[in-house]
Amino acid sequence: MAIDDTSHSPTMPVKAKKKKLTKETSEPVVSKNKKNSIPHAPSKTTNDNADDADAKGKRRRPWRDRVRKQAKKQRLQVDRDGTNNHSSSGKTLLEDAVTSSDVIKKKKKRKRPMKFDGVPVKKKDKIDGPVASTLSSKEESIERLEGARFRYINEQLYTMSGKDAVDFFQQDPEAFQLYHDGYKKQVKKWPGNPLDTIINWLKSKPAGLVVADMGCGEAKLAQSLRDHMTVHSFDLVAVNDQVTACDMVKVPLESGTVDVCVFCLSLMGTNLNEFLREANRILKIGGSLKIAEVTSRFSSVKSFVNALTKMGFALVSKKSPNEFFLVFEFVKEGKVVQKRPLGLKLNPCLYKKR
Repeated sequence: MAIDDTSHSPTMPVKAKKKKLTKETSEPVVSKNKKNSIPHAPSKTTNDNADDADAKGKRRRPWRDRVRKQAKKQRLQVDRDGTNNHSSSGKTLLEDAVTSSDVIKKKKKRKRPMKFDGVPVKKKDKIDGPVASTLSSKEESIERLEGARFRYINEQLYTMSGKDAVDFFQQDPEAFQLYHDGYKKQVKKWPGNPLDTIINWLKSKPAGLVVADMGCGEAKLAQSLRDHMTVHSFDLVAVNDQVTACDMVKVPLESGTVDVCVFCLSLMGTNLNEFLREANRILKIGGSLKIAEVTSRFSSVKSFVNALTKMGFALVSKKSPNEFFLVFEFVKEGKVVQKRPLGLKLNPCLYKKR
């Protein structure tokens, strides 16, 4: 007897189930239309996963961790094997090697050429081994010591009287030569020597003038003008036959016998008023007084000029050959009215402690 299985066919409930699933799954699709539907709130599980993804940064750049892991594996593989012949990472490793070598090259400092007395030294001219470094270090040490001693002597001369300076150099005769050696090195660094300005000015004057160089040093002025002028050179110590050693408070010249009196960077003592009184004594009426000094020594140029007018001098000109020096020209009009006029003061040249 044949049984009719149509009412019990298994396909019927399956089809109904599929339709039901289709109906259920179609609801989220319809909800995508923002205008015609109300947005459905996501489930709690979905929100938690999204928050975790945002916190870890995986949601925005999910490929970043994979790239980092691959790069880390490649570095570890290179460290273990010591080679970069892997087909999968050969290009990346080569780029990393080139980049790292470029960074190392940038970090290396450029080597400066060796110099001796300011002249570059070629490789073939270099002295071998530690001898060169030893010699250079010794020379630098000696130069530093000489520079320090020059600065010390220079400060002493600015902060003591002329008489004390004479006693100082009598006790240490080598100090004067060391001072002038240091002075010559300093002159080479200047943009211009004010003594050259005074020499050129004197060369434009008539021949036969009598000049007194107060604080002459090595008597460069006398050597430059000896053919057509009579120059008397005075300083604390005589470094050659042309220099007369004395205190500039009293020089061995008769009163009113000098046409030009020069103080080129030599108004150094604390008793500079006595030096200028001596200049007034030996100068003729109408004689010239030339003063060259460092610009920074003047607290007030006007006060300095006014003080000199009270010592019998009148200002003719004031020039600045460069930003470091001032050159004055005064003329003697009469005798000293005030021995210590107010404003006659120059600041000492002091050095910063190193």
